Amino acid sequence: MRFLDSNVLAYAFYNNEHLIKCQAAIMEGGLTDTFNLIEAFFIIEKETGSKEIAQKSIKGLLKSNIRIADTDINLVFEALKKVNRLRLSIFDAVHYSCALINGCSIILSYDKDFDNLDIPREEP
Repeated sequence: MRFLDSNVLAYAFYNNEHLIKCQAAIMEGGLTDTFNLIEAFFIIEKETGSKEIAQKSIKGLLKSNIRIADTDINLVFEALKKVNRLRLSIFDAVHYSCALINGCSIILSYDKDFDNLDIPREEP
């Protein structure tokens, strides 16, 4: 299974060079977490200047075939155990931990902070 990062989710909803590839990645499915939905909302709102577009975009993801994992206390605890050793931000540590716990084989992201981890990063 592929883990979809917030930038892949967000780029699918506004005009940018990655739009088509990110839309295709979402159509193919995979896993993300609830925190990525929040991050994607923030990116979309910032880039479009519209809360309404961000809301519609996230609602679209909720209706898609992407599996969405909860960002619960156990996931945060796992991220805290890894954050210093892997030199990730707490945000990326949460996403990486989610991908590990759920057996993902690829992290789909434009964020190079996911390079050189146990799960390889690929761009759409």
